[in-house]
Amino acid sequence: MSSTYSINRDQIIALALRKLGVLEIGDTPDSSSVANAAMSLNLLLKQFSTDGLKLWKVSELIVPLTANQPSYVLGGSGSALMYDALAPTIAITDKPLKVIQGFYRNLQSTPHIDTPVLLVSKQEYNTLGSKFSTGTANTIFYDVRKTNGILYVYLTPDSNSQTNLEMHLVAQMPINDISLATDIPDFPNEWMNCLVWNLADQLALEYGVPMNHRQEIASKAAIYKAQLVDWDVEAYS
Repeated sequence: MSSTYSINRDQIIALALRKLGVLEIGDTPDSSSVANAAMSLNLLLKQFSTDGLKLWKVSELIVPLTANQPSYVLGGSGSALMYDALAPTIAITDKPLKVIQGFYRNLQSTPHIDTPVLLVSKQEYNTLGSKFSTGTANTIFYDVRKTNGILYVYLTPDSNSQTNLEMHLVAQMPINDISLATDIPDFPNEWMNCLVWNLADQLALEYGVPMNHRQEIASKAAIYKAQLVDWDVEAYS
């Protein structure tokens, strides 16, 4: 026995088309139908990134500090160096969607000492004093842009910060795209049924599904999604 059952992209598409009543059990959708449904599925996953916290996509990132540099581009072209704390040799190029927590780690002490920094809004950051005053950072502001994000650090790191401190961010990362037929969506197995029904809901109008059938599909899709968004929360306050 196991608890790892999952389904891939084309299996999700076939199941969704069967929910719509446009694909018989045992039949395989044609390549055009698969390509169209795959596009809708990827768009759906992008939208799902904005719903809830997606705990499995929360990562601890390391952003090395540079003396006299108050801001760092995260993700996209021209990104500053950024690493996964669990695999510090692997560079991360995805744009963090949201920064939840920040702290700096003093590498000079043994064991290392972590000190939290304050996350502030754009308005609060703008009211701070000279952005080029150097020292040890105690405040950060993360500005989310279209293809990247910009991390502003206050105070601006000095040479001691560059040498002895690491900035750590706890951030929500984007959900991976699915490109291949055998790709498994970047979701826990508990979400697979929800993905099937929500894809069916996305495709229902395209296939001219009768309204009463569309309403039933939409209802199930909304219920399954709400259950999982409510469940996908921290266990403790």
